[in-house]
Amino acid sequence: MNQWSVLNSLRRITVLDGEGAAEALPLCLASIEEIRFMLKEGADEEDPRAVNAAAGLAYYKLTMRNISDDDSITSFKAGDVIISKSASLVMDKAAKIRDDAFVAAQPLMRDDSFIFTQA
Repeated sequence: MNQWSVLNSLRRITVLDGEGAAEALPLCLASIEEIRFMLKEGADEEDPRAVNAAAGLAYYKLTMRNISDDDSITSFKAGDVIISKSASLVMDKAAKIRDDAFVAAQPLMRDDSFIFTQA
């Protein structure tokens, strides 16, 4: 898995121009490292599920960055018509895309979670 394969997968999720791709590359690299850390020993990091998990994570990070940098108008009213864009809805969509990609890659990932229960 490399930044180019993750970027190509990310481009299937969202439209990126040249500037957007340049912005996304460091996020792709960071996401690759996070996914590599989560993979089971011996898991194939070239598996499309791992690549898609890294792309989903990069998409979430890119969306979070774009929302925090966005100074655009979020609401417009003309007479009785109101059009609005909610940052929370955009982040919810990005989180769902990330989470769905993680669920698909789950068989490749270590299960480091544990739970204490009392019998």
